[in-house]
Amino acid sequence: MVGKYEVGENDPTGYILKSLAEQLQVTTDYLLGLTDDPYIQVREPELTSEERIILENFRDNGWVGVIRLGAERLSK
Repeated sequence: MVGKYEVGENDPTGYILKSLAEQLQVTTDYLLGLTDDPYIQVREPELTSEERIILENFRDNGWVGVIRLGAERLSK
């Protein structure tokens, strides 16, 4: 099964990924390729209130909504 994970034929469940990380004594971020350091987890930086507004606008309205928001902010 690990061979199938390695070649992308199958994806491990969250439970399996956690178990593999524990057995190998590395982070799940390392197993997922998010970091080259097997002991450090990648943390998402905190978003500012402005960044949250942009992200929520994008989720609700796509790029058109973000462009409209930008145009509204520039006209103020």
